[in-house]
Amino acid sequence: MKSNPLTIPAEFNGIQNPLRLTWRDLIKNTVREIVIDKVTDPVPHIEKNVIESVPLADQENLKALIIDELRRLHEGVLSRYGLRPSEFNSWKNL
Repeated sequence: MKSNPLTIPAEFNGIQNPLRLTWRDLIKNTVREIVIDKVTDPVPHIEKNVIESVPLADQENLKALIIDELRRLHEGVLSRYGLRPSEFNSWKNL
């Protein structure tokens, strides 16, 4: 059975997530690129970035984590990604 690409396994969903810590720069840069470039279908962009840098064993979980970051993105965390509210609102309203 294929897992839903939009869900994160329970063991990777939390503040002490080792995957999030290891790949924090890739996560930050990918989210930032998607918002600034106004990407309407982020999955191919995420896959490209992850495949280029991440070992195969971690790729699926990291892709799911980045998708989750995008889904939870709001004005209160924009500085974490170096984003301005205007950039976020432009992307969000696509």
